[in-house]
Amino acid sequence: MSDLSVTTKSTNPESTDTQMKMKKWIGNILMQIWFPAVLISIWQLVASLQIYPAFMLPGPIAVVQRGWEVLTSGFLFDQIAISLKRQFTGFIMGISGALLLGFMLGISLKMRTWMMSTLKLLYPIPGIAWVPLAILWFGIGDGSIIFIIFMASIWPLLFNTISGIDAINPTLIRASKALGATKFTLFFRVYLPGALPYVITGLRLSYGASWRNIVGAEIVAAASGLGYMINNARSLLAGDEIIVGMITIGILGFVIEKYVFDFLQKVTIKRWGLSNPDA
Repeated sequence: MSDLSVTTKSTNPESTDTQMKMKKWIGNILMQIWFPAVLISIWQLVASLQIYPAFMLPGPIAVVQRGWEVLTSGFLFDQIAISLKRQFTGFIMGISGALLLGFMLGISLKMRTWMMSTLKLLYPIPGIAWVPLAILWFGIGDGSIIFIIFMASIWPLLFNTISGIDAINPTLIRASKALGATKFTLFFRVYLPGALPYVITGLRLSYGASWRNIVGAEIVAAASGLGYMINNARSLLAGDEIIVGMITIGILGFVIEKYVFDFLQKVTIKRWGLSNPDA
């Protein structure tokens, strides 16, 4: 009897710990869903009151129904694939140029002196402002969209890379040179690891800029894609399809930001024992 009592007491803490973890997990889920649930309820209530015509403010139920229709027909998947292809192409081109130019300007003060004023002049120009020129140069279609994504995505990573190199302790650079480090070794052992936290942050910012600008660009300069889908739905007074497109854009951006970049950060910064300046 005594042994049984001891055994029961020894297992109670584990059971209590499991229950506490379960309660904490449920609490976290509830904390995350209560606000969207309230917003959706208010949205449905306002739509039910018919203050605005249904095509201007469709309710959540109508949006879900329309979403299911475009999803099962394959139309939504087609537009997603087109937009992602354009965005990925322009984004890769933009970050490639940003990394190359960023490390060059970060390491070479002479090149920075020559080019920085011009780059700072171009930086504030939003990607969407390049739409008229892009259409003149490349016409309506993929070429102009990719160019706009390139112009939107290059700047955040470029300037973050330069800032990352500037943040490296100069003593570390001088010591490496004094020990006979080659330019190759200096880059991969000092500059790249030192700037990496800033580079990861720059990648996140560049991705966000590219994703936001592709929607605006497709509204004006494309005949397909999620942006075009939204604009075409507007011309047809299909408010439910507009909202489906907007929600799709939000979900895609969230998923890529949450899982792709979090994974990238995990396998680089955290594994190398570095710290993220935004953490």
